[in-house]
Amino acid sequence: MMRSFLRFAVSLIWARLLYPCRGQQTSKASVSFVSPTVPKLTERKHVRQSWPSESFKSLSSASADGARRGAGSRKAKGSIPKAKPALNKGAKKSPSNKTVGKKSKASTKSNASSTKKKSKRTTAKAKSPSVEEASADDFYIQFSRVFQRHVVYRSHPGKSQPGESTGEVIRSFEFLDRAVESFPNARVLAPKDLPFPPPSCSLVYPDENDADGDDNQNLAVSRGRPIDAAVEEEECETTIAGMGLWTVCELQYDGAADEEGQERRRERADDALRALLRLVSSESPFVAPRHFFRLDPRQFAARGHTPEGITLIHFKVVNMLSRGGGGGGGSSGLALSPPDIAFVLQSFPQLCLYDCGELEGLVRFLLQPLPPAGGIPSVTMVADRVSGKANVDCKYGCFVAVRFIITLLTLIIGPFLSQGPSLSDKGFGAGLTTEQATKAVRMMPELLALYYEDSRKPSLIYMFNQMQSSVPPKLIDEANVQLELEGTDPSDAYTFAYLRSLGVSWSQLRILTSALPLWKSVNLEPGWELLQRGPVRSMLKRPSLDYLRQRLQIGPDDVYRLLKTHSRLSTYDHCKRILPILDRIQRKLALSSDELRKLTLRMPSLMGMGLSTFDDRLEFFINEAGMSMDDVKGAAIKQPSLLQYNVDSTMRPKLHFFRDELGIPQSSISRVLSLAPASMGLSLTENLRPKVASVMSICALHPHEVGYIVTTSPQTLLLSQKNKIEPTLKFLSQSLMLRDRELGALILSAPRILVQGLETSLVRKMELLMAHSKGEKSKEVASAIVRKNPALLALSNAVLEDRIDRCPEGEDVTTWLLPSKKGRRKKELPYASLIADPILVSIDSTSFDSLKRIYSSVQVAAADLGITATAVLGACDNGIPLDGNSVCSLKQYRSQSPTPTTTPKLSTQKNIVNISLFCAGSTYPSDNTSVARGQRRTGGLSIQVFLEGPSNEESFLRDFSVAAQSCFGIHVPFAKDNDGSKFTAVFPLVNPSRNRCELFACAGALRILEALLSSRRHTADYAYDIKVYTDSTYAWRLVRSRDQLLELGSYFTSREMLSHMDMASFSANIDILHPLTRSFSRLNGCVEPARSSHQSFKHVRVDFAHSTDGIDLNSEGLRHIAKLKSQAKSAARWQYKNERNLV
Repeated sequence: MMRSFLRFAVSLIWARLLYPCRGQQTSKASVSFVSPTVPKLTERKHVRQSWPSESFKSLSSASADGARRGAGSRKAKGSIPKAKPALNKGAKKSPSNKTVGKKSKASTKSNASSTKKKSKRTTAKAKSPSVEEASADDFYIQFSRVFQRHVVYRSHPGKSQPGESTGEVIRSFEFLDRAVESFPNARVLAPKDLPFPPPSCSLVYPDENDADGDDNQNLAVSRGRPIDAAVEEEECETTIAGMGLWTVCELQYDGAADEEGQERRRERADDALRALLRLVSSESPFVAPRHFFRLDPRQFAARGHTPEGITLIHFKVVNMLSRGGGGGGGSSGLALSPPDIAFVLQSFPQLCLYDCGELEGLVRFLLQPLPPAGGIPSVTMVADRVSGKANVDCKYGCFVAVRFIITLLTLIIGPFLSQGPSLSDKGFGAGLTTEQATKAVRMMPELLALYYEDSRKPSLIYMFNQMQSSVPPKLIDEANVQLELEGTDPSDAYTFAYLRSLGVSWSQLRILTSALPLWKSVNLEPGWELLQRGPVRSMLKRPSLDYLRQRLQIGPDDVYRLLKTHSRLSTYDHCKRILPILDRIQRKLALSSDELRKLTLRMPSLMGMGLSTFDDRLEFFINEAGMSMDDVKGAAIKQPSLLQYNVDSTMRPKLHFFRDELGIPQSSISRVLSLAPASMGLSLTENLRPKVASVMSICALHPHEVGYIVTTSPQTLLLSQKNKIEPTLKFLSQSLMLRDRELGALILSAPRILVQGLETSLVRKMELLMAHSKGEKSKEVASAIVRKNPALLALSNAVLEDRIDRCPEGEDVTTWLLPSKKGRRKKELPYASLIADPILVSIDSTSFDSLKRIYSSVQVAAADLGITATAVLGACDNGIPLDGNSVCSLKQYRSQSPTPTTTPKLSTQKNIVNISLFCAGSTYPSDNTSVARGQRRTGGLSIQVFLEGPSNEESFLRDFSVAAQSCFGIHVPFAKDNDGSKFTAVFPLVNPSRNRCELFACAGALRILEALLSSRRHTADYAYDIKVYTDSTYAWRLVRSRDQLLELGSYFTSREMLSHMDMASFSANIDILHPLTRSFSRLNGCVEPARSSHQSFKHVRVDFAHSTDGIDLNSEGLRHIAKLKSQAKSAARWQYKNERNLV
C-alpha cells in the first residue's frame, strides 16, 4: 500500500514539472449586465430607454429591472450572472442622433481604473491562493469562432492587452454560463469581429424633458430584459454558439462607439459590398462569385465593415494564403499561387469578412504538429475512436500517461486540459503539411468558414466534377464509416475522402472534425428514415437547424436524431417557436445551458410546446402537486417527458390515485413526484394499480399501507412487477420463512428493501449472514437476525460486512446485529390495525390484470358507486359486473385460481418431451441522459434450450443448432465450449429497440421450434410440452393470454389481426406480433386459414411464461437470466462494431 502511494506521489510531482496546472478563480463575485434594447437593422424605429446621460452604469440597472419584471418579484435561482459594464461612463449625447453614444479616451481610462479598483476590492476578501493569483493577472472570456467555444484567457499586465490573441489560454467551455460560473471575476468580451455597439443594439439617450417610463410602453419583456418584440428575429440570427440567455448587447466591447446613424451605416455596408465584389470578381463580367447571392448587406452592417476595412482584410488574407510558399516569415500560412488565390476568393469571398486573427489561428491549427502519441489522452481517444462522444475540446481534466518503460509501466501523472484552444496555444494541431492544407483549401475554400451560414459546401455536382479523378467511391463510403457522418451533408463525405486521398489519416480527420464543428454541416434532404417517422419538410430549414446547433452546441448527428424522434421539428421556425420556448424553459426552471441541452436531447418535442401550455403545467406542479420550482427542475432533469404529460388525462388522475386510493398525504405527494417523476408516465390500469395489487396480495397489506411504502421509498413505483417486486417478495418469503402478513410487516418496517438488487444485494446478504452464523441451522439463524432487524437488508454489502467484522470476539453475531436504540425514533405505522377488505375493480371481465380502481374498503366502494355495501359484497361473491366492470375483494383476488384455457391434451400414449426455451433481447448502445434519443442502434437476441425426457439430448441439441442457424441470416459466433443449447443472433428488422428485440426473441424461438419439429415429424412416438420464457415485461403482457394469442393467430393477415386488437400497431409492433401469433397457432394444432400453405402440428403444446416463474430464486437461477441478457447485448454490440469495421 505504501509503495503504491509513493509511486502515485512521484507521478504527481513529475506531472507538475511537465505540465504545471493553471490557476483558476474560485470566488463568487458577481459582475453586472449591460442590456440595451435591440432594434431591427433596416427601416426600424429606435427604441428609447430612460438612461442617465452622464453614465452608462445605469444600463446594468435597467437590465436588472427588466430581468426582475420578466422573472417576477423573486429572482430565480440559477439566473444569468451579471457581466461587468461594457460601456463607459462619459459618453455624450449626439445632437444629430440620440441613439448612439461616443466613447471618449477619458472615460475609457476612468472605466478601466474603476474596474481595477473593484477587482482589487473583490479579490482582497478572498483567501484562496488561486484568487490571489487572479488579482495579479487579468482573466477574460472571449468566443472563438474557429473552435466555437468560449475561451478563458489570462493577459499579463504589460505583456498583452485584453482581446488580443497573445493572451494565454487557460480553458475553454462549450457554454458561456459555465465559463462565467468557473471564472466569476473574468470579464466577458465580445467576439473580435463584432463592432461597438452591435447594430442590433441601440444606445439611447432620453431628452431631459422626457418622463421616465413613457417610452417603455411599447416594450415586451423577453430574455430577462426589455426588448422590442420586432427584434427577436434579428437577435436570433445574430446568436453566438453556447450563449444561452446571454445576448451580444450584454458583452464588453473595447472599440470606439460608432456615432453614425442607421442610414449612414447602410450606405457604408453597400459601399463595402461593392468594394468586396471589385476585389474578388474575375476579369469576365459574366462570371459572378459562387457565394454572390449569399452576401447580405445586413451582414456587412452587422459586422461594421467599411470599404477601407474590406481592402485591408483582403490584403491580409492574400498574404496568409500565399505566405507558406515563401519559406520565410515567423508565422504560418498556405502556399497558394496567385491564380489559386483569385479562385479561392472568388469562390468564397466571405474570407474577406472575417477577423484575420481568427483565420490565422485556424490555419495555424491545421499546420501545427500533432501532440506526442499518448501524451494527451482525450486527443488519443478521439484519434483512435475509443469513445464516440470524446472530444478534443473535452471540458474535463484529463490524465496524461507517461510511459517510463514501454509496455512495462504506465503511471497517471496529473491533470492536463486537452482542449482544442489550449492544444493550439501549446503549439499542437492537426499535423497537416503545407501542401495538404493548401490543396484542401484550393479544392474546398469553405473549410475556412467561421460562421455556420457560410460553412455549407457546394453541391454534389461540383464535388463530382472536381474530385471524380482522385476520390474513388469506396473511399467515400469508408469516410462515412470511419468518421460516423450520420446526418451530415453528402458533400462532407466527399471532402473528407479527398483529404484522405491527400495522405491525411483518419485519426487526423477525427481530430479535425471534433475540434472544428463547422467542418460538418447538416443534411437538408430528409431520407427514408425521416420520412417514415412522420410529417417532414421536403427540404429542411437550414437556419433553424443551425440555430439548434449553436444554442445546444450539438453536431449534425444529434440534429438528425432529434428529427428522427420528433419529425415535426423540421417545420418549426427558430425565431418564432424554438427560441421563445427554450428561453422560457431555461429561465423558469433556472437551467444551465448544459442542463437545457440534456433536456432537449431527451425530449425534443418540448420545442413544439406552447408557452401557455408550459405555464399551465408549471402551475399544476406548484399549486396542485405542492412542488417547489427546485423540485420541478430536478424532476424534469430526471424525466424530461414530465413536462410533456397532459394535465387532465395523465397527471391529475395520478394525483387522485396517490391521494384517494393509496392514502398518501398531500404534503408527501411532492416528495413522490420529485424522487420518482417517471411514475407520472406509467399507466394506471396496466402498471401502477396491478403493481400495488400484487404487493397487497403477496403481503396481505392494505392500500394505505402500500401508500406508506411508496411515501418512504417512491422508487418502488418504478420497479418491474414481474422482474423485481414479485421475485423479491417470493425470495424473502422463502428465505425468511415468513407468512404473508409477516412479510408485509417486514416490508413496512424497512420499505427500502424492495429497491435492493435481488442477486447483487439481498441474496449476497443472506449468504453473508449464513456464513457468519454458527451451527448447522445457519439459515434459521440468519432468518432470525433479519426478522429482528429488517433494516440490515437495506444496507450496502460493504457496510453490513464491516458491521459483522466489528463484532467483539466473545459476543454472538445475533446479539450484535440487533437494532440499536439510538438514532431517530421509528414511526408508528398508521394503518397497521386496519382489517377492512379492499375492493378491486377490473375493466376485464375475465381477469384482474388491468385494474380500474382500488377501494380501501367496501364502504368507500359503495359510496363511490352509489349502491349499498351489501350490493358490492354480492357482486364480489356472485361475479356480477357493476357498470360493466368486474369487482372482487382482496381475499378473493389472493385466492383466485388462474383462468382455465383451451390447452390441448397430450396423448398419454406418447413419450412426452419437456422443452424449455429462455429468450432475451437487447440493444446497443444503451440509452443515457447525455445522448440524444434516436441514435442509430443495433439489436441482438439470445435463446437457450433445456431438454427433459426420453429423447436423445445430443441429437436434439444438434438438430436445434441446425434449425436455429437456418432461421436467422446473421448469427454471432459463440465460444467453443457451447454444447449447442445456446444461440445468439442479430436483430434483422428495422428500428431496433429493446421492446422490439425482446418480442422478436419470442417470435424467433417459435420459428426455431417450427423448423426443429418439422424435421422430426417422422418421430410420431413423441409428444412435446414446450414452455417459452421471456424476461421482458412488455413481451410477457402481449403473450401471457393463451386464448388471445390463439384467437389472433387465426387471422391470416396483419390488417385483419389489428382490427381485432385494442392497441395501436406501433404499440404492439404488428410486424413481429403477427408472425408470432401465427406460429403459436400452428404449433398448438389450430386449424389453418384457407389461404395458408402451412400445416398445423400434432401432439405439441406451447405456452408462454415469465422467466422468473421458471427458475429457482437463488444465485444460480438469477445469474442464468442475467447471463442470457448479457449474451443478447453482446450480439448487438458485435453487430454494431461489425457495421463500423471495428470487429
